[in-house]
Amino acid sequence: MYSELEYLNWIFRIVLATLCGCAIGYERTSRNKSAGIRTHAIIALGSSMFMIISKYAFFDVSTADGARVAAQIVSGIGFLGAGVIFVKDDLIQGLTTAAGMWTTSGIAVCIGSGLIFIGVFATLFLVVLQKIFHYPFFNQIDHPNVLIQTNIISDEDKIYKVFEKYCIDITAIKMDKNLDLMTFDTNNRWIENKNELLKDLMIIESITKASIL
Repeated sequence: MYSELEYLNWIFRIVLATLCGCAIGYERTSRNKSAGIRTHAIIALGSSMFMIISKYAFFDVSTADGARVAAQIVSGIGFLGAGVIFVKDDLIQGLTTAAGMWTTSGIAVCIGSGLIFIGVFATLFLVVLQKIFHYPFFNQIDHPNVLIQTNIISDEDKIYKVFEKYCIDITAIKMDKNLDLMTFDTNNRWIENKNELLKDLMIIESITKASIL
């Protein structure tokens, strides 16, 4: 049997992995992504727990292969990640978030197995990378799009006024009446004050959701 000190060590690993998941999830939440703090925290908690089970729970069974438990984490997280990826009008949404969930799982596996330094380093490195890749230099590769969910197309003039306020040049509009979704293609290399833009859009009564790709 294991000692109380070993149990406390495992609890510490689970808590640390969950906190790392929260850090990654916070970055996603700050960019209005669907999978945020709670999702990443639970993924990290579960992955670290399964890794601890994989390493230590089968000490009394000589014929069991505990590594199979850890191996199933990778495929299991892939199933969750697929749930946040959407393809609409040749636009892929949620791919970065899905990759972040998969990496969060790997970080939790590291911490659960005892590679704490690697797990913490990977967390900091991932968060820093996410921040860096949202700087204007990297956004020159593609043009951001603004997605607005609204059931009143007549408010289009109000939407344009908000775009004019932030000097956003609209090149095309795609409408999906089934989803009440409007996609505004922009000609801007970078949208400044994204949070302020989204707040101004949400002031319009007919808009129920707004996001920027």
